[in-house]
Amino acid sequence: MSAYDPIADWYAAQARSGSLRRFLDYLARGLLEMAGDVSGTSVLDAGCGEGHVARLFASRGAKVVGVDISLRLLEHARELEARDPHGIEFVESDLGRGLPSHSGAFDLATANMMLDDCEDLAGVLGGIADALRPGGRLLLSMNNPYALAARGKVDDYFASGKLSQTFGTEQAEFEVPFYYRTFEAWVAAFRRAGFLIGRLVDVPPDPGDPHLPDDPVPKIMLVELIRRPA
Repeated sequence: MSAYDPIADWYAAQARSGSLRRFLDYLARGLLEMAGDVSGTSVLDAGCGEGHVARLFASRGAKVVGVDISLRLLEHARELEARDPHGIEFVESDLGRGLPSHSGAFDLATANMMLDDCEDLAGVLGGIADALRPGGRLLLSMNNPYALAARGKVDDYFASGKLSQTFGTEQAEFEVPFYYRTFEAWVAAFRRAGFLIGRLVDVPPDPGDPHLPDDPVPKIMLVELIRRPA
C-alpha cells in the first residue's frame, strides 16, 4: 500500500482548497512556464496524486497520462476527471518497475514534489526515462538539499537517508517517508538514468505562503532534465 493511501482524503482536500493548494499551484505553474507551449504534446505526470499538475497541463492542450502508486489518490483524480473532463488517463503503477505499456510514448514528463518520496530513486528515474522519447524532457520540483541543511531539517548534510516528514495543519499531522539526498547524489542519479541537466531554477519565496518562507537559501528548486539520445 502507498504511504499516501491513509492520508489521501486529507491530502486531496488540502491540494484543492486547503493550505497546500497555493504551494502546489505555484510550483506547477513554474513547471508549466519551464515547459513552454505544450499544446499537442504527450505528457506523463509522474506521481500525479489527485491530478493537479495533470489538469493544468491538459488545460493548455497537452495529452496527459497521470501515473501514481496510490490508488486512493487516483480515485480522487478520476472522480474529478469524470465531473470535469480534461481527457486525462490516470494509471495506477509503480514507476520503479517501469511503464512498459507506454515505453517511448512521451515528449515531456513532470514530477511535482514527488521524487523526494521515492526510496528507489534510480528505478523511478529509469522508468520515467524509458517512457520518454530520446530528447524528451523531465521537469521536476524538489527540495533544495542545501536549504534542508541550512534550515536544520537534517543534522548532517552529507548523511543521505530516510527521514520522517510531517504533512499537517494545526488540526492534523501525518507522517510519510522522505528520502534526503545530497545534491551530488541527485546529479549522479540523474546522469545514471540517462539525463542531462538543461536548466535549474531556484524558486523565490511566495509572500504569505508558509510553505515557501523568505529564507536566505531557496527552499525549492525546479530542474529540467533531458533524456540523452540512444
